[in-house]
Amino acid sequence: MIIKSKSRKVANFDQLYDYMKKGAEKHDGVHVFSKNVYTHQREKILQEFIDNSLLFKKRKNSVYLYHEIISITRTQGVSVEKQQDALFHIVQEYVDQRANKNLVYGYMHNDAQNNIHFHLMISSNERGNNKNLRLSKHEFDRAKKHLETWTNKHYPELQQGLVINKQAGKKTSHNGAELKKRTGKMPERERVTKALERIFTQSVNKQQFFERLAAEHLEIYTRGKAIGFKDTVTDRKYRLKTLGLESQFTAMSKQIELTQQPQIQEQKQEFAKKEATLNKSSKKQKRDVLPEKKQDKAKEQLKQHRNSHKNADSDEKKHR
Repeated sequence: MIIKSKSRKVANFDQLYDYMKKGAEKHDGVHVFSKNVYTHQREKILQEFIDNSLLFKKRKNSVYLYHEIISITRTQGVSVEKQQDALFHIVQEYVDQRANKNLVYGYMHNDAQNNIHFHLMISSNERGNNKNLRLSKHEFDRAKKHLETWTNKHYPELQQGLVINKQAGKKTSHNGAELKKRTGKMPERERVTKALERIFTQSVNKQQFFERLAAEHLEIYTRGKAIGFKDTVTDRKYRLKTLGLESQFTAMSKQIELTQQPQIQEQKQEFAKKEATLNKSSKKQKRDVLPEKKQDKAKEQLKQHRNSHKNADSDEKKHR
């Protein structure tokens, strides 16, 4: 399911209306949705939107209307008629939540191969009101999430799954979801995500980590503080945060650190033993050198003593 909203700051109601109607006429049967609009004639519809837009106070960059799209992925095993009927009720629920008192007019487009969607023209202000009704980003996100939840609850046979309500970083792109539904093939980003999940779970040291990355044709890279992984076959890069795997990567890093700590401790102990052995050997050498020095000094003293005795005997002989 996809929900898009585009604001228009020009009052080109006629251009959007003609675009919506032209797309609806490309296939058999024209499906129309309207709320708070009391005619189905083109000129009168446009006049109602124009008259209502004249009520609100114009400011710089004022929004005149919204072009919004509600799209569902086609589902095998469910007739087109049932999918169209379901989409009509989905749009009805969306408008009731999003713009219950605004002017709304739209057409269903059924010409796309993989989806059915509704184009809606929504006035920026409620009918007869002079104030623009603007949804904040948070309010719009909440409306989209509500609609997806409501759709999955009331039309589970459409198999729309979770796209909007998935956590940031873990959501599969709409194209990827459609690819998987049509062909059963796994989107590339999903393949990389699953490969990294296995690597983070199974690696207990750095060597295993890098070996497993290489086996999956992946390599790690950093850009500033961001960590990511590059597919060496396609050259595509995926940020760790975007994949939603930051917590798994952190857990693996801590595990590798704990695994390496005993090895580091052993290396430190071995180094300490070698250092102690060297210190002991050095002290022994000093002890061995010290007696030799004492012996040399004693010999020198004895030699001097003998020489002094010889000199004394020689002097005594001379006196005689």
